[in-house]
This record gives sequence, C-alpha cells and structure tokens, in this order.
Amino acid sequence: MCGIGGIVQRGPRGVDAAALDAMSGAMRERGPDDHGRWLAPGVGLVHRRLSIVDLSPAGRCPMPNEDGSVQVTFNGEIYNHRQLRERLLARGHRFRSHADTEVLVHGYEEWGDGLVRELDGMFALAVWDAARERLLLARDRAGEKPLYYAASPDRVAFASSLNAVAEALGADREVNPAAIQCYLAHSFIPGPHTAWRGVSALPPAHLAAFERATGRFSVERYWDFPAERPARMGVAQAERAVEEALDGSVRARLAADVPVGAFLSGGVDSSLVVALAARHAPGLSTFALGFDEREHSELPYARRVAKAVGTAHHEVIVREADLLDAVPELVWQYGQPFGDSSAIPTHLLSRFTRGSVKVALSGDGGDESFAGYWRAAAGWYAGIYGRALPTGIRRHVVPRAAGALASVGLGGVGARVSALNELSLARPGAGYTNSESWLDALDRVMPPAARAAAAGHDPVACRTGRAWEAGSASLLQQVLYDDFQVLLPAAYLTKVDVASMAASLEVRAPFLGHPFLEAAWRLPDAMKLRRGRRKWLLKRIAARHVPRDVIYRPKQGFALPMAAWWRGRLPRVLTTLMADSSAVRHGWIEAAPVRAALDEHVRGARDHATRLWLVLWLELWARITVDRSLPRSASLSEFG
Repeated sequence: MCGIGGIVQRGPRGVDAAALDAMSGAMRERGPDDHGRWLAPGVGLVHRRLSIVDLSPAGRCPMPNEDGSVQVTFNGEIYNHRQLRERLLARGHRFRSHADTEVLVHGYEEWGDGLVRELDGMFALAVWDAARERLLLARDRAGEKPLYYAASPDRVAFASSLNAVAEALGADREVNPAAIQCYLAHSFIPGPHTAWRGVSALPPAHLAAFERATGRFSVERYWDFPAERPARMGVAQAERAVEEALDGSVRARLAADVPVGAFLSGGVDSSLVVALAARHAPGLSTFALGFDEREHSELPYARRVAKAVGTAHHEVIVREADLLDAVPELVWQYGQPFGDSSAIPTHLLSRFTRGSVKVALSGDGGDESFAGYWRAAAGWYAGIYGRALPTGIRRHVVPRAAGALASVGLGGVGARVSALNELSLARPGAGYTNSESWLDALDRVMPPAARAAAAGHDPVACRTGRAWEAGSASLLQQVLYDDFQVLLPAAYLTKVDVASMAASLEVRAPFLGHPFLEAAWRLPDAMKLRRGRRKWLLKRIAARHVPRDVIYRPKQGFALPMAAWWRGRLPRVLTTLMADSSAVRHGWIEAAPVRAALDEHVRGARDHATRLWLVLWLELWARITVDRSLPRSASLSEFG
C-alpha cells in the first residue's frame, strides 16, 4: 500500500524535479517507510512506500525491468501474485525480489495492457513503456485504490491523491463549481468529477493510456459484471458457494510480511469476515471503536463476536474533543470536500489499529453485493409496483390520487405513495432523494452566481442513472449496479482509503475481491433480498458463526452522534468560522440559510446535523486547501 505519482510531457524538456518532490511530499502518510523517484527526458515517476510484502530494498519503486525500458509505480496489493509469478517463471522471466510489484513489471512485458485482467487485488498502477513512449494507468475493479489525473495534449500528471495532482498543477488550479454543487447535494463528489477543473478520477475497472508522440489520451473499461441473469440454485448450494468464495478471499488477504488484524464493528459484514479470518489466524487482533453515547456505540456487539470467535480484542472510545483535533488534518488529506462524518471515526480507529498492526481486514462491500441498503429494497418494491400498474396510470392518475389524500388528512400516506410512484417511473438506479443534505435547498444555499457557474450540470444525474444496461439483468442487479459505479467507489471506498492511509494503515476488503463479486452477482435475487429482508443469505451464513442476536438486529452504521454534538461545541466553532467565511467569500454558499439551520438545530426544532457538517467541511477546505490560510495542524478547539 503506497502512494504513486508522475508527470509525462511531450518534448525533451525535463520534468521539474521540485514538482515531483512536492507531489511525493503530499503523499507522505500513504508511504512513510521509503520514497523513490525516477527521471528521464520528459518523464518523472514518484513513489511513497508502505512496506507490506518483501520489506527489503528489493521491493522499492519505481521498479524497472532488466534493461530499464519498463518502469512501474504501484499502490495496492496483488493477492494472486504468487500464482502469476509461477506462470511468468515458466515463461522464462527472472525475478530479483518477492514483491508483488515485480509481477506487474514482468506481467506487462508478457501481456501488455492485458496484465490488468490477470490481477486479483486492489491497485492503482502506472507503467511507463519507453520503447513505445506510452504511459499506462489502471485502477482496480471495485475502486478500492484511488487514481487522479490531469490530462492535456501536452502533458499528463497523475497521483494517488488530489493534493499531489494539485502540486503538479501549481497556480493553474481552479475550483470546479459543479463539484461544489454535487458536494452540497450528495455529501461527496461523484467521479469522474473532482473539486478541481481539469482533474478527473479514473473510474474503477478502467485503464487509461497517454501516447506521448501524438498527445492522445484514452480511457477504456477492462472489466464489468457478468452479463448474466441470476442463476437458479437452492439455499444450501448458495450458502456453500458464498462461504467458500468469501473464505478464499479472506485467506488471500491475510497474507503479508507484517502483522494483520481486523476491524470489528459488531455488524454483519465485519463479524463474518472476522469469524472466517480467525479460523486461519488464531489469536487474530480485532479493533473496535465506540462512543460514550451508548445508543450510537456497537461495542457490546463487537465484544460478543470477539469472545465467540476467540480474537485478541482492542477498543477505543471517541469523544467530541477527538473530532475537534482530527478534522483539519483530515480535511487536508481528502483534498476536496467530503461530507461523510463517519470518516472521522474511521480515521481514529485506523490510527488506533496502526499502533498494533500494519494491515486490517474490513467488511466493506457486503451491502453492495447483498442489498444491504434501503435503496435496494425501495427499488425492488418500486419495480413490483411498476409491473402491477400500467405506465399511464402511474403518470397521470396516481399523482392526482396522492394529492387528494392530503386533502382528507392522509398527507403522509400520499407522500409515500408519491415517492414510490416516482421511483417506479425512473430508470433503475436513477431515483434519488436526500432530505438530510442541501439537495432540496440548493437554490437557497448557493448564490445565483454559483448556480449559474454550474449551469448545465445536473447533480442528480451525476449521482445516479448508471444502471446495468444488459438486457438480461434482473431488476435487483440493475439497482445494485448503480451503487457499485457511484456510491461505493466515490464515497465509501474513498472514505476508507483516505482515512486509513492518513494513519499509514492498509485496509483490505475481502467482499471486494472480483472472484467473490462475480459469484455474488450470479446469486438469485431472493438470496439477497427476500420479502423485503435485506442481506438474507449473508445473515444466514453469519448466524452460523457468531451469536444470532448480533446478526438479526437493526442496522446501526458507523456514524458519529452528530445530532448531539451539534448541540455541544460544534455550533460555536461554525458560528466563529461563518463570521468571516471563506466559502461565502468565494461565492459558493450563502450565510443566511446556514445560520438559520444552525439556529433550528440548536433549538431542537429540526435535525440539520448533516447540512451543518457539510458547510463546516467546505469552510475548512476553503481555508486549508484553497486559501492556505489555516494550517492542517490546527484544532477546531481554537474556534470554539
């Protein structure tokens, strides 16, 4: 697990070494163990190393082939590198190290761009092919590892972090107003957009190539889910297939030359991962985080799972003061507005875990494959409803009927019918609302000039509408596909990657191995969502390994007690910042709606915790990253 970056430009002029060093420095926490730099006319590559496999100097990057005509810089882990090594050795390739990076070097020599299809792992990689004067970039199938780039006909700059790409841009950085609009609407910026004009996120399962001779830059998909309807199989067969596939994925992710532990929230996914991992790693260390506010803390469930499977369990309590100290540094690490407040406990848990191990397993990805979110159930119900009523009735009759319900005192029922009806008319995966963000109040919180600057950009279409287009796909596959394309990589996996790498901790997600993803994709819909019960099959499997009442309980999520904390010190912090707001001065937001939301929340009139958090993060990003008027080492306690 590392940080990578580089610049490739046309012409013989040398790449600015100082710019490369600045890019490397911006990723220091991603790779504190070592750093490397390679320069050639018009080409520069950098690497920050977090040593996990082959800790010797032989594993340093950028890594060349024998004659130096191929250079690879790589972030991630290749879990099938030993099998690939054997195949390459049989083809006559010779190895100097035991690092998985060297498999990429010789694999590119053997298979060219086809290398990425051979890889089982999480990765962002760059290959410079001197003979072809060609740069290849690639990102793993699920999007566990980030890769950002700024491309023009004259130059490409790329890196694992937005801050590093921004260093390459220098004074040419310009904020993207459409991205600010998306952030306020969704709490994150859906890829490929970023906060900076001209900077894009390479989508998951895609590769990009820059031909230096012509200046041509191209992006193409190299993997997708199988274009197959769910298979027919019984419950017992499905359980065996899922458990065997997940067990293999867990076992592969336990391999390392450093200690490996696991996050344990006490939820279904992390509990099952830990139970399977403990079979292969007796005495496995597990790590959990909780709060003094017991209604938000899952520590009792995590303890029960740890006791049941026999792990060495460790816990940490997070309080509001910890948040005040951690936020500015994390705002800088994300490099752009990122409004999921669970990034804070994820980082603090990662920092706590890093005190004992260098690698941690997680339960990320289980909800996406097994319909764990309410959106999947809502889409499923809407599909059934849509089949029951003709389109004409849903377009013309139901809206009037829903409105009439309000006139007889049944407005709540009417609103629910209207929402279900609208969802049934949308493309699968495209129905989206968010009452907690500023989505429904963008015309109030964003000044007219900001909205005009983002004109032509549809924030809802940016967030949704990426349903699976294969004619053979089931309704549930179409709904789940949207989460895999947008929410998982741009929100959840970005959250985990940055929060953990800011603590120099590698996080591995067994649910996201592509062999497991494909096996889960082929399951019958009813094994995932059964009569409205989400993650039906996965819960059956998990309940065989850990206490049933831990598994069959309401989904809690890994969230801060934000509603309560926004009645503590945070209102004073935001009030102080808004008195001289950088975000207002840049023209991104209006101050009055923010002050009104803060007042309503403190009085208990309405819960605006999410909206207030979005504004706080945006304000800090403006000061720390854009204006550079506030150091990343600051604490919010200075403001309240």
